Amino acid sequence: MLTTVLALAIASGPPPSTPLSLTSESLTLDNGLIIIAAPDHSVPGVALDIWYRVGSRDEEKGRTGFAHLFEHLMFMGARHAPYPRFDSIMEAAGGVNNASTSQDFTNYYEIGPSNLLETFFWLEADRLSTLDRVMTDEKLKSQRLIVQNERRQSYENRPYGMADLAVEEQLFPAGHPYSWTPIGSHADLEAATLNDVVTFFRTWYVPNNAVLTVVGDVEPARVFELAKKYLSFIPKKALPAKKPVAPSALTAEKRVSMTDKVEAPKVIVAWQSPRSTTAGDAECDLLASILTRGKASRLYQRLVHTDQLATSVQANQGTKELGSTFLIEAVAAPGHTTKELLAAIDDELKKLTDKGPTKAELDAARARLETDFATGLQDLRTRAMMLARYQVEYGTANSLQTDLERYTRATPESVTATAKAVLVPGRLVVEVTPEAAPTEAVKSKGGAK
Repeated sequence: MLTTVLALAIASGPPPSTPLSLTSESLTLDNGLIIIAAPDHSVPGVALDIWYRVGSRDEEKGRTGFAHLFEHLMFMGARHAPYPRFDSIMEAAGGVNNASTSQDFTNYYEIGPSNLLETFFWLEADRLSTLDRVMTDEKLKSQRLIVQNERRQSYENRPYGMADLAVEEQLFPAGHPYSWTPIGSHADLEAATLNDVVTFFRTWYVPNNAVLTVVGDVEPARVFELAKKYLSFIPKKALPAKKPVAPSALTAEKRVSMTDKVEAPKVIVAWQSPRSTTAGDAECDLLASILTRGKASRLYQRLVHTDQLATSVQANQGTKELGSTFLIEAVAAPGHTTKELLAAIDDELKKLTDKGPTKAELDAARARLETDFATGLQDLRTRAMMLARYQVEYGTANSLQTDLERYTRATPESVTATAKAVLVPGRLVVEVTPEAAPTEAVKSKGGAK
């Protein structure tokens, strides 16, 4: 039923007046593990997502990249499913799995036929209860090399990749939990020891630091039965207090210039913005849509269509728990510079903060975002992750309407006020210019013969 409603919502364009629905039932085991079940019998499969409330913000200086490294180590096999059986067992029956790490959380998921659900629970229970006992230096070394190579592929050898690293490392002050990236540094990854790995696991990978969600063709009673059978025996542990973080702000514009092996200049402008679910967070999402989403958006019209200064421009509100990042980036068209891009961006931002968006612009941005919600809800894994996120952020998984209401309440005036509060002179500007082409070597002192 839910899938049919969502399909109709997308086919008809703007979201319907009938609210989207994402409901679930929950159970908290005696060890603190929260179990959430959302049945949908219109699909022939099931997705399980386990969300651990630990990310790169919980690392120590000198051990950056550790949360992400540990994500990789979680796939190296536990006592009853040694490597590579975790993958081969589920893949043989049509299942797939993966994971991701952010500053605030790490999540792991499995997707497959409904008859694989018990296998998913067994595999997750095995590594949650025994992984630390079978971890070795060899496993650590192999995954460290993989993560270091991932850093090279995702940042160091990717066009504009080092500029993306610079944003995260320069926007927040040194020592702030967001002043390093989840990928970490080569030096810190090299410094990781087996004892670090075991300690990290025993500290953060405990039932009372996790939310497990199951979505798909299954009954909640069955989900709760499997959770009790496979996970209730694992004991809870006292969690360390999250490190207090003082508010921070850039008091003046900060500039970073770099060269890269790219064809065109690029400018990135970033501001610190309201943290997740707080006042102004939803307005920043809407603001990003008004500025760059679609060919009628303000910055696309100015930079790409009218002035033809850029080949692309986009804006984004990167929502996080301790403080978010509002970002605008544009790639220059041939013959144009980052200075021209920045001047045009600033001119359009001034117009927006002076007069605000029109009601039509806001309504269109709101419709696009609500349609994004509807589209995402068609995917089992996305639904499972949303339920876990809502549980962590709002204290209950059934918070879709609470989340959507933040966008419904927004007005042209509230978006304007947020723009004035966020798009301030205290910002980070990263400018990337192409590396100079190497000059042709002189063949001989006397020139060509």
